[in-house]
Amino acid sequence: MASTADERLSSVAQLDAIVDTDAHVTEGVDDFLPYMHEDHRGLRKMVERSAHPLHDIYSISHPLPPFQHSKPFGDVYDDTPDEPFEAKLDQMDEFGLDFSILNPTVNLALTTVENSRLAVALARAYNDWILDEFIDGGDGRIVSTILAAPHRPDKAAEEIDRLADEDGMVGVQIPATGLNPPAGHRRYDPIYEAAQDHGLPVCYHSGSGGTQKAFPMVRNYSETYAEDHAVVHPFSHMWNLTTMLFQGLPERFPDIDWVLQESGIGWIPYMIWRLDDHYLELADEVAILNRLPSDYIAEKFYFSTQPLGHTAQNPEHLAWALEMAGPDRIMYSSDLPHPDFDPPEELFDRIKGHFDDETIRGIMGETATEVFAL
Repeated sequence: MASTADERLSSVAQLDAIVDTDAHVTEGVDDFLPYMHEDHRGLRKMVERSAHPLHDIYSISHPLPPFQHSKPFGDVYDDTPDEPFEAKLDQMDEFGLDFSILNPTVNLALTTVENSRLAVALARAYNDWILDEFIDGGDGRIVSTILAAPHRPDKAAEEIDRLADEDGMVGVQIPATGLNPPAGHRRYDPIYEAAQDHGLPVCYHSGSGGTQKAFPMVRNYSETYAEDHAVVHPFSHMWNLTTMLFQGLPERFPDIDWVLQESGIGWIPYMIWRLDDHYLELADEVAILNRLPSDYIAEKFYFSTQPLGHTAQNPEHLAWALEMAGPDRIMYSSDLPHPDFDPPEELFDRIKGHFDDETIRGIMGETATEVFAL
């Protein structure tokens, strides 16, 4: 797929569109709590009376404090700017981003909320905060996914129905870490049915805030934040992707595009090979599938790029991984404003000599404009 043309893309400035498929807000509980519906006022009081809502309501914890993701670099869990909309636009302008698709930070740990009624109320409050603060009155450059509380798939489906026709709501977000049972389980069918009815892609974002809920044994023996953070993102997606395919989601919901976010791309070729191998060896167990898992991945699954990893010494290795994963399935993401973000140039400069211009334009933005109907 290497480009042989004498004239080809040499700078991100030449791209028609750069779409950030994983642009975060850094919401604090105090930001979205005022948006909690009047019907949930008792639940709101529960949160207001909590001395430490990130531990008492959510169960966010780390083996050691995540120093890299804390002040003065910006607290990953509670550092909302005074003017969050303007701050996000400034980030986009600084890095030349044409569109940003918002995802939560605190609420990636929504799976750790034990009270299902409260989880539903928090998701609704967060969604209304996003609409009010970032979407309504904007120019369309900033869009968002609809946060769905997996605790109550029926209520999550109602939330999707409520917001799907809102301008700027372009997908459904299910937090991927701490999702128990995993994503392929039939209990989530109401969420998938609602997403398919409204033509929305379904996104899964992994996150270290939910690790204790998802991997108790791993967490018990992770003595550092580095150990915890290194494994949680890919492990979450490996588990979810396996169940999504072997439980037949692409067959049962053929019109949904599935998006897996923030685990990089190096793990994808390995999983494709392993899933195909197990399908061929144990086809009777997964009779719902009519084709190889790799065929479904090539048609209906997408992956965001961040984190790219330490590839500066051998940039061609990243391009090879992209080629093995399937470049038509890959979409650029930054992870801004988290401090381990990837600017567009970092990805572009690694792949510009390896792929043709059409492929590069797809990775950097055009594929996302189709998936999210931007």
